[in-house]
Amino acid sequence: MTDDDRKFRILIAGGGVAGLTLANALEQAKVPYLLLERRSEIAPQVGASIGIFSSGARILDQLGAWKRIEETAERINLLTARRPNGSVICEDRSTELILARTGYWTSWGERQVLLQALVDNVRDKSRILTGRNIVDVKHDRDEGVRVVCDNGEEFEGDVLVGCDGVNSKVREKMWELAEGEMPGVVREERKSLFADHNTLFGIAYGVEGLTSGHLDTAYNVGRVGMTIVADEGKVYWFAGERLSRRYYLGEIPRFDEEEVQSFIARNGDLILRPEPNRLTLADLWKKTVVRRLVSIEQGKFKLWHYGRITCAGDSIHKSTPNLGVGGNIGIESAATLANGIKKLADKCARAGQLRPSPDDIQKLLADYQQEREDRAAAVVDASGFLTQAHCMQTPYHRFFVNWMLPNFGELIAELFHHAMIGATKIDFLPLPKRSLTVNAPFNPTQGDGRRESKLRRALVALPLLLLACLAFYIMNIGIPEQSAKEQRDGGVLAVGNTSVPVLRSFYGFSGFDDTVAWVNMIFVPGMYGVSPEGRRHMIAFLLEGVTLFTIWLVESTRRANALTILQVPILFCLLCQLFGVGIIAPLYLYTHYILSPIENFAARDKRLTNTRWSYAALPAIFLGYLIPLLGFLFSPNLEQRQSWLFVWQLFPIWVSITMFALSKLFKETVNEDKINNTEKDLGVVRVYMVLGSALAAGAHIWGKIGGGWGDGYAGMGLFLPGGIPRSYDSLTEFAVHFLRWDYIFGFGAHVLWLGYLFADLAKAGMLKEGWGNVMGVVVLGLVTVGPGATVGGAWLFREEVLARRWHKDAVTVESVGRLHGEGK
Repeated sequence: MTDDDRKFRILIAGGGVAGLTLANALEQAKVPYLLLERRSEIAPQVGASIGIFSSGARILDQLGAWKRIEETAERINLLTARRPNGSVICEDRSTELILARTGYWTSWGERQVLLQALVDNVRDKSRILTGRNIVDVKHDRDEGVRVVCDNGEEFEGDVLVGCDGVNSKVREKMWELAEGEMPGVVREERKSLFADHNTLFGIAYGVEGLTSGHLDTAYNVGRVGMTIVADEGKVYWFAGERLSRRYYLGEIPRFDEEEVQSFIARNGDLILRPEPNRLTLADLWKKTVVRRLVSIEQGKFKLWHYGRITCAGDSIHKSTPNLGVGGNIGIESAATLANGIKKLADKCARAGQLRPSPDDIQKLLADYQQEREDRAAAVVDASGFLTQAHCMQTPYHRFFVNWMLPNFGELIAELFHHAMIGATKIDFLPLPKRSLTVNAPFNPTQGDGRRESKLRRALVALPLLLLACLAFYIMNIGIPEQSAKEQRDGGVLAVGNTSVPVLRSFYGFSGFDDTVAWVNMIFVPGMYGVSPEGRRHMIAFLLEGVTLFTIWLVESTRRANALTILQVPILFCLLCQLFGVGIIAPLYLYTHYILSPIENFAARDKRLTNTRWSYAALPAIFLGYLIPLLGFLFSPNLEQRQSWLFVWQLFPIWVSITMFALSKLFKETVNEDKINNTEKDLGVVRVYMVLGSALAAGAHIWGKIGGGWGDGYAGMGLFLPGGIPRSYDSLTEFAVHFLRWDYIFGFGAHVLWLGYLFADLAKAGMLKEGWGNVMGVVVLGLVTVGPGATVGGAWLFREEVLARRWHKDAVTVESVGRLHGEGK
């Protein structure tokens, strides 16, 4: 036996996508391997097509195989969801967004072309052997592994990798070997693979009236049709239906030609396109050249390795074809395994060893599973969900299709984003530049399988929730309820030497007007100056509040907050008017923190606000909030002040209406901005927040100096409560201290919230200034310019960070340069 024969060698069973990717990677890692394919040819035409997304494309690009594949594959540029009658549910051009985020088009092509490109990319073809059907595996944990083929040939190696598909013989042999040690685990593994849908897929030619690059999905209850149109009338297509029950490994049905014809008879009326170019499955069938009917399995296995045997691709994580990710996660698993093998080979070389020890092999395979298992399982689950949604399996899936898809057109793009961003790369090969200069660089710590727990964030932010509870206890407005009602019902308010009639009716709805009039009593001392100090505090408080409501409005227009409760700040603002900002703000901020982890901003376009709306935010605040506020505070007609107060109490409604009206003055550009100009909104948001913060700072300083230079310096004492509101019998005293506590809790919650947000930035390596330093500046701002300006300025600083800095683990030109000690 020569030294070459004794070297660390990998045996690969199966020449599919995962197996050939691993072979290419090992060749470029200079690690000996042998690939054994049972078929007589490595890239047969079986009518299968495959989607290649950014996660797989980047690895293929690293290997040098992507260029040929990219030239022949069809770029998807329009996704259309259709109802059973062919009408459009929604159209989605988010593949262009995916390109901007990742550097790669979403592409579709023939599986045969991908396999041939991978074969052609291998320089030493002697390492790929066809017609070798493995029938037995002889395993020795200490010495190695040997495979026996049906022609009598035997091959030895240190590790056997089963890339032999969903019905893997290698996996079956691994189970046999493991069953003696862990019978319960193996028993459960055999139940992990199941099928409850089938799919007839094929390729048709000469189909007229369709546009290349279009992917259409016909959603139906119990069945689905999908077409991907290529050039010159070529169509890749799928049609599937739900099986009568769930089948498990060993009983999953296989179909013959008679069952194919039966499938077409049942589903030939499936409408893939409506008039004028009506296309049914029966029409497409007439022009189909190659096709195949299969059960579509789904499985997440837990036993990825035993001894010197492991699996990759469909043999260990099988996804349905509906999301098109199966080949891509197989490519990723092959890359992950190649990374580990390369490291181990380098370790052996440094130690002067020809072969690694059994313990090294065990660690290699354990690390491989640990890195890939959760992410692969999450992708399998995502594809399984889409399979059920395609067939509108439950009321929830029908809600998803009929409501969520048309109202959140980027839902599919987001599924792809979470499935792609955490993708594996080949660590020992250069990264393509196109993957480094994008709007959402790859990040191995994010995405499916690695998403931050919302429950954990909810627990971490419990102090905000407790703050709301404490505020509710201290600011219990029920204590002076009777006194307030008596003053309201008395008909007259004594303001110094003047009597002002109580306005009881304004909107014309008696019950509603009575409630608003009762709430108005809290503002009477400040509105009329019954308590001069209370009036000064109230004016400063309500003017400083401009920054808070501006932030809430801008957050409602942010792309990352789409389809969340944060999109309806009117709800929180109305509750603030009824219960106090000190009680409601902590609840809003608690919700915001839970829903806004840093991973939400992995794509720069997710920080972006819809400029059509965000541009209108501050003018809407001015017209709907400030003007009524100034009216009820400073109107020379004392009776009119109450009318203005009635208007101001409903400012959330007026601001929303005004914002909607003003938004019509701006062009809808979000679809262009999210791709080409993710900082489009920053300039205006910056101006708005600086103006709001300046107003807040002026109001705070005005309040501290006593309302005028000659009135004495009130200092911070003006803003600090002197007692618990419910301990005062006088409605005036209650109101003054209620508003002071409202101020403390409202702004205090925002400061605590900022602490959480900056902690997130610091953990992500995006806060270069340091969390302590930033919060120190916040404290300084609280003392000098007040909480309104401080919160506004700190929030704006966070915007700048989110817009300009990347997560520490994002794979960018800068991070790759740091990794290799380069400045580029």
